[in-house]
Amino acid sequence: MADFYDDMATMTNELLAPTSSGGLGQGVVKLIRVTPGVPDSDKPWLPVEPTEKPETLKAAVRGVDSRLVGTEVGSAVILASDRQVICAPPAMGYQAGDAMSIDGVRVTILSVERIPAAGTVSAVRFIVRG
Repeated sequence: MADFYDDMATMTNELLAPTSSGGLGQGVVKLIRVTPGVPDSDKPWLPVEPTEKPETLKAAVRGVDSRLVGTEVGSAVILASDRQVICAPPAMGYQAGDAMSIDGVRVTILSVERIPAAGTVSAVRFIVRG
């Protein structure tokens, strides 16, 4: 038997599906995991390109709450132009400093909040800038 938060994770996944699938998801939101390249040991002076692995998210995007503007998060202060992304839990790892793409525009993740903070994650809230 599934517990309450397992049910909430399923509901979030359904609710944030794209509108074309009957959900409330908005635009094309992708989480981008950037992995540094590995230098060739025979030619360590040659630059190495990082690799990027995107994951399309079921998400909704909106401006940050005005009560958060001016609040410090990590090493940044939240601006009125920042946005928040609420999504179903991504399959790959995520952390502040990672990148995201919202309708093809690259943004930086400033903050990550798991909902709830412990146990089965039902949703994730990212604060992004870009």
